[in-house]
Amino acid sequence: MKASHIFWGILFIGLGLLVLINNFTNIFMDWATIWKLWPLTIVLIGLSILIKHKYGKGIISGLAAVVLALAIFASFKTATHFFNDDININFGDGANHEYGTTEFSETYDSTITYATLNFDAGAGTFNITDESDNLIYAITEGHLNNYKLKRLDSDSSSIIDFDMGDKAIFRFGKNYKNKVDISLNGKPTWDMNFNVGAASMDFDLTEFKTRKVDVDMGAASINIKLGSLYPETKLSVDAGASDINVFIPKESGCKILVDGALSSKRFNDFKKIDSDNYQTENFNEALNKVYINIECGVSSISVDRY
Repeated sequence: MKASHIFWGILFIGLGLLVLINNFTNIFMDWATIWKLWPLTIVLIGLSILIKHKYGKGIISGLAAVVLALAIFASFKTATHFFNDDININFGDGANHEYGTTEFSETYDSTITYATLNFDAGAGTFNITDESDNLIYAITEGHLNNYKLKRLDSDSSSIIDFDMGDKAIFRFGKNYKNKVDISLNGKPTWDMNFNVGAASMDFDLTEFKTRKVDVDMGAASINIKLGSLYPETKLSVDAGASDINVFIPKESGCKILVDGALSSKRFNDFKKIDSDNYQTENFNEALNKVYINIECGVSSISVDRY
């Protein structure tokens, strides 16, 4: 079968399935971000032209059709706000859940100099934007009693485990939401670990002494803005098809190691060392350094200096 036949066939099948799913349920994803992945279709079509192997051309063409189908559908969603809810296949008992908001907090002790936040959740919207007088303060919106917050202190360190109970990948249901807004204390040095599904994440960490940030996510949109309050920050992102945007201070030196051959990359003010490594001109003399390691599938990646 010709690659062109595979492309058009899968494109129309994909669009049809998306419309059918939408007709019988409500879908929540970060469509405003997904539609921006459409240039990957051009990249994949170019690869299919270069590849001589018949089956390889077919696979790449099919993948290009899938990406384009999602982008077309997402563009209509973004323009019309056609639906507002999550699609989330729930493998639980199907029981009715009560929705609402819940507040979580842990008091800050001045003896705590190091803190670790371990956040584990499924699909949703997750934000870190504000400081708090508490060690952590969070508001969740969605299923009541679906999150648990645990704290373990040892000498001058504190470990916070913030876990979501029902981590279904997709969910059907009207008005379903899973949103978490987190505020942290700015005095301790922080390590942060996030394990999430299809999500939209906005982390403004400029007011925190951030030593390490690890993000393991599915298809997602993430914005991370780092500050310069700690001399060495390590950021690691392991993602599927995602929109990844990182912002670092201009005075900080930065190294990037990226494993994403089919991804679009935009690293302004970086010098390319080789195919996978990038570095700012001021890296050696900078007092503050940022190390970024990104592993992803077909994604859009940008690192900007502010």
